Amino acid sequence: MAESWEDVTWDQDRPLKEWAVEYTVEVEGEKHHHLNILYGENENDVQKRLFDELRQSYSDSGRINVTLHRMEETTATLDASVFDGCFTP
Repeated sequence: MAESWEDVTWDQDRPLKEWAVEYTVEVEGEKHHHLNILYGENENDVQKRLFDELRQSYSDSGRINVTLHRMEETTATLDASVFDGCFTP
């Protein structure tokens, strides 16, 4: 039986960290600004996942120029009171 994403990822001793990655892609004179959440153990792992995502998203394009603005590990903020009254489930 195939394992689910949770079985593979969270069954490890060290769970993957969450990273915020902001970058701009220039394709044929057009710029596309991206802000993504990627998962990895370290910066090299996240960079590999970003390359995979770029290959998948821009597979039809010839040459692309990528400018990385930031790549930082996110930290959990558990203060739910910030959203009181703003959102209802």
